[in-house]
Amino acid sequence: MRYLAPLDKALVLIFVPLWIVCFALGVRTQVMGGGDIHLELLLEDAQSLPVLTGEYSRVLYPSSPLEAAGLRAGDTLVRVGESDLRGVNSLDFVGIAREEAGLNLAVEVAYERGGKQHQTTIALAPVSIFLPYLAASFTSIAAALFLLLRARPTPTVRAYFHFSLPAALGWINIQGGRFEAYMYFGLMVVSATLISPLLIRFFQLFPDDIQARGWWPRIWPWFFSLNGPVVAFSFFCGWCRIGEGGTQLGVALTAVTILVVTTVKYRRGDLRARRQMKWVLFGLYCISLPLVVTTLINAVEPRLGWLFPLSVWTTALFPVFLFISVARYNLFDIDRLISTTASYNILLVTLIGAGLAVVPRAAEAASALVGINAAAGQVMLSLTLAAIVVPANRRLRPQIDRFFFAQRYALDQGIKLLLQDLMTCEGPDALTRLAGERLHQLLRPETCVVYAGGEGGYAPVFIAGRAVPPAYEPDSLLVATLQKRLEPLALEALGRSPDVADLNPFDRAALETLGAAVVLPVRRGAGLLGFLCLGPKRSGDVYTSTDLALLTAVANSASTELMRFNLEELNREARAMQESLRRFVPGAIAEQLSSGAELASGEREVSVLFVDIRGYTGFAESRRAEEVFSTVNRYTEVVSQIVQKHGGSVVEFNGDGMMAVFGAPRELSRKEQAAVEAGREIATAVGALPVEDTPLSETKLAVGVGIATGEAFVGNIQAVDRMIWSAIGNTTNLAARLQSLTRELGASLLIDTRTWERAQPVAADFEKRSEVPIRGRRETQDVYALPLLSDS
Repeated sequence: MRYLAPLDKALVLIFVPLWIVCFALGVRTQVMGGGDIHLELLLEDAQSLPVLTGEYSRVLYPSSPLEAAGLRAGDTLVRVGESDLRGVNSLDFVGIAREEAGLNLAVEVAYERGGKQHQTTIALAPVSIFLPYLAASFTSIAAALFLLLRARPTPTVRAYFHFSLPAALGWINIQGGRFEAYMYFGLMVVSATLISPLLIRFFQLFPDDIQARGWWPRIWPWFFSLNGPVVAFSFFCGWCRIGEGGTQLGVALTAVTILVVTTVKYRRGDLRARRQMKWVLFGLYCISLPLVVTTLINAVEPRLGWLFPLSVWTTALFPVFLFISVARYNLFDIDRLISTTASYNILLVTLIGAGLAVVPRAAEAASALVGINAAAGQVMLSLTLAAIVVPANRRLRPQIDRFFFAQRYALDQGIKLLLQDLMTCEGPDALTRLAGERLHQLLRPETCVVYAGGEGGYAPVFIAGRAVPPAYEPDSLLVATLQKRLEPLALEALGRSPDVADLNPFDRAALETLGAAVVLPVRRGAGLLGFLCLGPKRSGDVYTSTDLALLTAVANSASTELMRFNLEELNREARAMQESLRRFVPGAIAEQLSSGAELASGEREVSVLFVDIRGYTGFAESRRAEEVFSTVNRYTEVVSQIVQKHGGSVVEFNGDGMMAVFGAPRELSRKEQAAVEAGREIATAVGALPVEDTPLSETKLAVGVGIATGEAFVGNIQAVDRMIWSAIGNTTNLAARLQSLTRELGASLLIDTRTWERAQPVAADFEKRSEVPIRGRRETQDVYALPLLSDS
């Protein structure tokens, strides 16, 4: 509750208890039973008797209750039960009829026709038809409260909570006398007024990373609130057809509006946002299909009208689909779910059509030729058609994937080809390289690292992406965890519950720095031959359950093939790979080592700085190699001097990029201020560097600098043959992400909130950029930018 906005707290404390009371009354209504009635009456004045117009509620009655009771338009109602109806309007009649009927599903009515009084019995609709709506009310409010109180109260979650309150109240049917009738009427009016604008607002905000800005998107949905007063006036006056027609028109307009809004947002969204939207659309499809089908069946065969109330139960499922889309959208592979559902639906429609059109004629023909009973022939042919569904689905679903989900189809086919090619590899080096290259090509992760086990631990034998992975000791907690697993270790917390693993600070920080989203163990019996680390997909999509199943198949195949090779050869290749990395990885801090001081390892707070030359690839392509080498040498020398002058430590140079740490290995009291000062000086100094050897050159370099402050694992990282000093973890990742955002935000420096707060007054002229989406992080974040110091 402490994280909620004041409005949300008020709604929870006021409307939720109101819903509980109404829900309890609705449950009591269902337990006690009874019926409901809604007829259209005309009343001239308070002293006259109501007159039937001939209209009734189509929601309550599949066929006319007036015709069944012998009533018709123009009849004057005199009495219902023992109650006189003089001055009674349509809403009063509902309450009086319920009171007189009690728990019965019929009530006596006295009426006048042609000056003569008659007696008849009119049927009431059983209240059980409202049970699905009561279930929908419960699931709606339960999902909304769970998301609001247990998940992040994002704009989407708050919008759904606001919508769920009037919706949940409007779906509750309360039986009783006049008071309950007016109470139910009031809830229906409030619901009809608020549901459409709040539902449209929800779809405007859903999902959180694609939101409409400005005041107009907040205003125009409220034009749909006019549906409430229209419905209220119509039902109060007894105009059932107008009221229900207005409701249906409002629902139709709302549905069309939502379809337009979601279509626009779907086209603008990334793959992860589209995955969330697919869950909602799939939920709407699963709810709408039974309703549409049963409506058509009822139109063709009124005797099957009892199917429609059963189909209404599907409405209770929508909050479940919505909850999955917001909090667990990677619970299942929604693309596979959609294609499988579409495939079976197509086959079932075809099967039903064939059963109605072909089977009877074929059975009659078979009966004439073979002499078997026609009914038995129909059963046999129907069972034969049903047996075709499953094998036909296996052939049809891939074609649907190929047409609608091309990436999914390409991945499936690529993994099948990889499994075949793994069996043809002639050695462990060829196998690991083939597996790494193909998975990097098919899944397009930011990093892909294959580890192989040896006497000294687990070392990388294949690396793709911008990463310098450490080695792992054989007794590390990560290795112990992977030895117990038969399936991948999924670490992404986006859209699913991440797998829980007991990791020490080093293992956790190393995986965070690699950006490992999935760790795939390659086992042999109880032993661990190696493992594969895959970073987040560059497309922004998540690793689905289907992806994890395919990766497991690759791991099992690789394990089988590796058993054919000599383990010692695999160890030798791992050591050779690590040796080749030595010249690219900086060693420990020379000054600390020369003084005899220990480089303590552990978690500590540091400020991490990343710097990168803008447009380096284009710059290097248009110049001679010696010219590029000379420029980069001057750049690295200048940047190193500035970092050291301000008390920082250069950790790594990677071509045109550099990483530095402030606050380690030595403590630095004003590390944030020192990092910002160094960043500003780097941006100015690099901009003043001549690109070519002649000072007459007009071309200038420009850099982007990202700085973040927070906890990181700082210290020695074990490689195969030596220790590497570095800082790894989420803070390092954030600094790198901020640096990559500098071009997009038009900034020379980009720093996080903690750095900005502690670096004053050095960072006083930085501009705040609110709620900036950062790649790899689901939540937006406030950052502070220093505008470009020079044009790039």
